[in-house]
Amino acid sequence: MKKNYFYALTLLLQMALGYVSASAQTYRVDLAGIWSFRIDSLDKGINEQWYRQKLADKISLPGSMTTNGKGDDISLNTPWTGTIVDSSLFVKPELAAYRQPGDIKIPFWLQPIKYYKGAAWYQKTVKVPEGWKDRHIELVLERCHWETTVWIDDQQVGIGNSLGTPHIFNLSKAITPGTHRITIRVDNRTKAIDVGKNSHSISDHTQSNWNGIVGKLFLASRPAVFIDNVQLYPDIHKKQVTAK
Repeated sequence: MKKNYFYALTLLLQMALGYVSASAQTYRVDLAGIWSFRIDSLDKGINEQWYRQKLADKISLPGSMTTNGKGDDISLNTPWTGTIVDSSLFVKPELAAYRQPGDIKIPFWLQPIKYYKGAAWYQKTVKVPEGWKDRHIELVLERCHWETTVWIDDQQVGIGNSLGTPHIFNLSKAITPGTHRITIRVDNRTKAIDVGKNSHSISDHTQSNWNGIVGKLFLASRPAVFIDNVQLYPDIHKKQVTAK
């Protein structure tokens, strides 16, 4: 009996993940590597439809603008995310040398080489396999900072706005087998969802307020009909599990 329960539960989980047969297998296209890139400090990209254009700069993903050396030089006017409560850097004579352009030393947190807060655009041309026709297709971005807007070719497909969970976009109606252009606008400014200026999830006191996409990034494919949510309710007295 226990063996039968185990087999049934295993089968349900396999169905949820799309692994029951070769036709239901989950496929992936890894998007890690070199992407086209452009900084949008003046917020012109949406009005000028940068998703229709080829971005001229390059950047490596997974990664951030900071890890790629992109952004503005550090200055006394850098718009940090986090409160500075100690004025010593700005007024003490013995720290005057560290207030000079090119030799700025910020003592309050780990100082990045470059800093940027605002919108930036990431773009990559991908080839969707022929075997993905009529299948469910998703774009998965494991960790973004912060808000993402995604276009497939010239069509906007959605906006992601989470600091703690992956940004997942359903592309089934926007993408087909063949060559396509993925454009992602990332904005690391505090907007409608305000977690607080000194929140550890965004402030320069801790992880810093970086702009980019880190972790796994890929296209995923599975059958158009699939199990997305399996819930198991054990009953130890009856020695059984109800699966929904």
